[in-house]
Amino acid sequence: MRIGLNLLHARPDIGGAWNYIANLLAALGEYDHTNKFVAFVTEDSRRLVPDGPNFEAVPVRLRAESQPLRVLFENTFFPILARKYQLDCMHWFANYHAIFNTVPAVVTVYDLLAFNKAKTSASLKRAYLRWMIKLTVRRSPVLLPMSLATADELKRSLGADPERLFTVPAIVEPFFHPATPEAAALFRRKHRLPEKFWLYVAHFNLHKNHSRLLEAYRSLKQDSARPWPLVLRGDNKWEETGVASKIRALNLSNDVFRLPSLDRNELPALYSSASAMVFPSLYEGSGIPVIEAMACGCPVAASDIPPVRENAKDAALYFNPMDVSAMAKAMLYLQTNEKQREIQRNKGLLTAGKFRAESIVPILQKAYRMAVTNAFQNENNERI
Repeated sequence: MRIGLNLLHARPDIGGAWNYIANLLAALGEYDHTNKFVAFVTEDSRRLVPDGPNFEAVPVRLRAESQPLRVLFENTFFPILARKYQLDCMHWFANYHAIFNTVPAVVTVYDLLAFNKAKTSASLKRAYLRWMIKLTVRRSPVLLPMSLATADELKRSLGADPERLFTVPAIVEPFFHPATPEAAALFRRKHRLPEKFWLYVAHFNLHKNHSRLLEAYRSLKQDSARPWPLVLRGDNKWEETGVASKIRALNLSNDVFRLPSLDRNELPALYSSASAMVFPSLYEGSGIPVIEAMACGCPVAASDIPPVRENAKDAALYFNPMDVSAMAKAMLYLQTNEKQREIQRNKGLLTAGKFRAESIVPILQKAYRMAVTNAFQNENNERI
């Protein structure tokens, strides 16, 4: 088959979705030697395309961050390109596909955050996303939710047909494994980090719940629990979301560190350097950093929300992310219980091993075949 890959929206600052796409494409490059992939790219997303005989990159002169121009292009010139390159189906990676399609669509659905009651984006943008996702659920031959929790939400809230859903979890790259003690120590020295610390890897979006995490940390200090320093790793909206001002207001400037932008290859050393990760996010499509941390032997205390529990299973210590005292209690328990950390470290390594490329690619291949088959059957039924 000839499969299109719409990468026009992709850019590094979209967070976990960028890594998710990068890992899927790398896996297809390594394990799929049958299909031909035609990737439509901008200057930002060209680097996502593997170098291989079955991959072709088609440059499109658009700025990835310009959503209105991208949407206009996807609904006008893009269908023409799809026919020109004789595609059997098109894989869309942005939660929805265009209104006008000339080839069957396969759509990755990260989450349904646009339908969440919490205000996570401007009202007009949220309304547009809701409309487009609903349209996609009705029309797309195949949907690829990141987790079973998102698949259940698609069925329950939007009436998605279960037979058209293929859950495609995140892939953890092989280089995510425990770093040597020497490499971890070198990383700490390089970034001037303490010997022991809590870690949270997440962009500074409101639903990542930094505010309650900081309140939980302060309560530990007030109770003389002497919590390890807290290291925050995220690239965007540090000041806009009030995280920096919250740290100052709680008098935590000497306790909280913010790491600069890191190369992805440095992340295993970061996870391996941490004494434990705390992951208080309110909403996730998957919770990729939790799996990455576990793959590196880092014990995790995490939000008790369906996608995280689905992936981490019994390898994490869970708490209610809305409850500051519950969060603080979980952090205190994990910090003061070395045996528990060791149990979770061992369970985490086993759990993370299930998120490797060789087990994910067959799901994608089946989804592509199903998209073409479903579209063909629907076309015949319409003719009849």
